[in-house]
Parts: sequence; C-alpha cells; structure tokens
Amino acid sequence: MSSCLKLYICDMKKLMITLICLFLFVNVFSEEVIVIDTSKAIFQKKALVILNGFGDSKKNRKVQKKFFQNKGYDLFIPKYVKRKSIKLTQQTFTNFYYSNNLDSYKEVNFLCYIVGGLILNKHIEKNGKGKITKIIYDRSPIQERAAKVATKKLPIISRIMYGKVLSDFSKEKLVSLTNDKDLDIGLIIENKATRLMRFFEKSAAKYGEYNFNATQIESNYDDFMHTILDHDLMYTRFDIIGGEIFYFLQNSKFSVNSRREKYHWNPFEKIKIDDINL
Repeated sequence: MSSCLKLYICDMKKLMITLICLFLFVNVFSEEVIVIDTSKAIFQKKALVILNGFGDSKKNRKVQKKFFQNKGYDLFIPKYVKRKSIKLTQQTFTNFYYSNNLDSYKEVNFLCYIVGGLILNKHIEKNGKGKITKIIYDRSPIQERAAKVATKKLPIISRIMYGKVLSDFSKEKLVSLTNDKDLDIGLIIENKATRLMRFFEKSAAKYGEYNFNATQIESNYDDFMHTILDHDLMYTRFDIIGGEIFYFLQNSKFSVNSRREKYHWNPFEKIKIDDINL
C-alpha cells in the first residue's frame, strides 16, 4: 500500500470520527426535568438533583427520568450548562437552586457528573451547604481529559457545539470542598475509556499518568467504588450502577458488593462483559 493511500485512509478515518463526534455532540440539547410529589409538603420531602455534564442529551435524560422518578425523591435535572462560560453556568445553577426552593426541602441530595461536581462545589463554597446532605461524584481519570483533548484536537467543532464553556472547563482544576462537615460524600470512579478517548488515547496520555487513587481524586469521600462503566454508559446503565447510587443515598455508604479496587485491565482496550460493550 502506497504512503499516499495510507495517508488518505488515515485522514478519512479522522474525518469519520470527527463526524461521529459532531453527531454525538448535537445531542447535548435537552429539556429540564422536574418531577414533584404534590401529595406532601415540601419540608417533609427529600430532593434528588442530577447535575449532568457534557454527556447530557435528551435521550439520556429520558433514561434518567424513567429510573429515578417516583423513588422517594422529588427529581430535578436542570439545564444549567451555558455555552458562554463556566461563570454563567455556575450562576444559572445557583438561580435554579433558589428558584426551585431547594433549601425548603427536608434534605437535598446530588448525583454529579464531572462538570456538575465542579459547579456544585463552586456553589457551596460561595453560598454554603443549605439543606444539602449527600453528594455522589461521578469521576473519571480518563474522561476528565476529554475537554483538553477536544479543545486542542477538535477546536472548531468544540467551539461550535459547546461555545466557550468547554474551553473554560478544560482550564479548571477539580478540587474538593474546603469544608465537608455534615456532608456524606460518595465517589464513583469510572474504569473504562469512552470511544472518543480511545481514539485520542495517545493525545490524552501526554498529560501524564492516570490516577485512580480515591483519596487523591476526592479527599472528602466517605466511601468510594470503582465501576466497569465508561462515562457514556454512566448516563444510561442504571441496571448496573443504579442500585449502588440509591444504596449510598439511603445508607451513606456503598454496598459490601461494590468494588473498592481498581480493575486490572487496559481501560482503552475494547471488551464485552455480558451485554455491555466497553
């Protein structure tokens, strides 16, 4: 095979991946989800707020709503990520928090995907904990490099799809709360790379060694677990992870069956476990 043909095939492959990414990125547009139990007073109820990240989509929200509604919590999935900036994203979430009277609830629990955890922490540092009692952070040593990789390797597409907020996020450092008093904090660590990150494995590796150490990822955790799921599947495969999420919300710890040890595999290698393509 000639070098020109090899170069052409390589360029075509890159173009196809770019178009796939474009298709996936378009799915970020979605509607706010709010499910309220009107049979009880607000001060008698608990709220569950899910802060999605850049993997948000109308389809994913439909799956989330179906799984999390009518399980003892008023459910909130805000549309808070704003193209203009991280600062506006934070302000939008804070406005959502107070406009929905979340501090009037008996308690407020959070499930935070990567950017959601950043925004919630910024909110707490500025406004205090209020009625927030439990937080589950979904973290991924691999996916957390996606913003850096995307803004560098796909700058035009990233800007078109996400605006400036993705670039802003790529420059942020994810840090733990300075004060976690009266908070129960759970940490879920993803152990597989998404399709996008597999394609950009070499580019992502340039940022250094991957750290799966729970204490170094989130120093305030009360309990942690490792999951086989990649970041995309964390939005949909609640048949795998949903039980542990609710176990923590109810018990402030994950079950004895959850995995406390990193999976000993190549996180970038494709595998299949039961019906899960990883």
